[in-house]
Amino acid sequence: MSQAIQRSMAHGAAWMVLFKLLERSLGAISTLILVRLLAPKDFGMVAMATSFIAMAELLSAFGFDVALIQKQDAPEEHYHTAWTLNALMGLGITLLMLALAEPVAIFYKEPSLFWVVLALALGPSITGCENIGVVAFRKELNFRREFVFQLGRKLAGFAVVVPLAFWLHSYSALVAGTLAGKLAGTVMSYRIHPFRPRFSVAGAGTLLRFSKWLLISNFLGFLKARASDFLIGRIQGPAMLGLYNVSAEFANLPTTELGAPINRALLPGFARIGNDAAALSSAYVAAIGLVAMIVAPAAVGIFSVADLIVPVVLGPKWAGAAPLLKLLAFNGAMTVLEGGIYTMMLAIGYPHDVTRINGVYVAVQIFLMLLLVRSLGAIGAAYSALCGSVCAAPFYLYYLRKHTGVPFRAFWHSVVRPFAAATAMGAVLHWVLAGDIGAMSSSSAAWRLLGAVILGILVYVAALGGIWIALGRPDGPERLALERIVAKLNARFAPSR
Repeated sequence: MSQAIQRSMAHGAAWMVLFKLLERSLGAISTLILVRLLAPKDFGMVAMATSFIAMAELLSAFGFDVALIQKQDAPEEHYHTAWTLNALMGLGITLLMLALAEPVAIFYKEPSLFWVVLALALGPSITGCENIGVVAFRKELNFRREFVFQLGRKLAGFAVVVPLAFWLHSYSALVAGTLAGKLAGTVMSYRIHPFRPRFSVAGAGTLLRFSKWLLISNFLGFLKARASDFLIGRIQGPAMLGLYNVSAEFANLPTTELGAPINRALLPGFARIGNDAAALSSAYVAAIGLVAMIVAPAAVGIFSVADLIVPVVLGPKWAGAAPLLKLLAFNGAMTVLEGGIYTMMLAIGYPHDVTRINGVYVAVQIFLMLLLVRSLGAIGAAYSALCGSVCAAPFYLYYLRKHTGVPFRAFWHSVVRPFAAATAMGAVLHWVLAGDIGAMSSSSAAWRLLGAVILGILVYVAALGGIWIALGRPDGPERLALERIVAKLNARFAPSR
């Protein structure tokens, strides 16, 4: 049974990674276009508005989808209740933000922000009406349907924001793209799943008993992600905030944007395994090894080529992004690795401990931001986020052992080979890329970046394989990957009868 669930989790992770690859490809293309058409201030304006809307959305951040997944035998009435509560809270948030549009503009000293908040305030009402039935895709480990649903909503936003950016050369394009994606997601949710919700609050008590901890945890998660918006925006202004947010987006592309979908696929799988400690331990060790094999080279790679990414990918307006990319890449890697433990603890019913850990992270992050953002700007915020992740790590490992019996050495054995191979890759890239990058032409820098990416991949694969063989070919993601490749090759080239 647990082996079948692990296979379903692996297939689900593959679908979610594929979705993220396509989504982020669209996002990267969109961002590459937008950074050439818009200024850092445009990105900062939208970030200011969305930060307040996201804070208001915390009123509805009960995570009813997670509660439905965690409770494997949830009756249909709970689905109706979850939809009802989401819709009512979405409407309430829209009304609240309409009332707060002017105070938000005054807080940031940006009068034009008033209209941005008014427009984006419609988003919570739109998403609140989304068909709750789509949560069944994840609960039943049907990630192919989840893939279709998630990709469709992203394509809609992309199709709106890029043409409008060429036309308007304004942050209005970002606002319209955001709303288009939300509307497309809600419409698609009813076309892709037959469930039809109705108004009901009969299951509210059961859902809220689990979800009240998720509300607190999501509030802390909001502060993790958005404290920089408030502090940088207020102290340093929209241009510095735009620089930080775009840097964070690019730094996290290959780490959180690949690791996060894997964690999304793990949640329903862990929930199905339940409290079988041996099966949970086996599933977690296999999963974290796979995640480390992806995020370790991604973080080290971004760090190594950050000075090339800025002139080649972002352009001269973003000259201060390189040091931010380096710091935020490692923070993204740590966030993903800790996210695997976060996911398991939610799946087996310990949201209160997740809340405690998030509290540690937020306390460290905000304390350091208050000290550093005024003097160091965006760099101070990046250091604060990284320190928060480092301080939270021991608590994650403690609760991992407490609730599942997975010892630290098992975690260490799962991640040490990928990070050792990534370190070797980074050393080679540092040696190859030594020199004055600022004196290069744009075409030379582009070719050098492409060569560095190809070289990094080759060195990482060779180093990882060499370390694995030298250690006696132990069980782990390397063996799983090799067996998968061999099976694919045998199936492709086997003689037909």
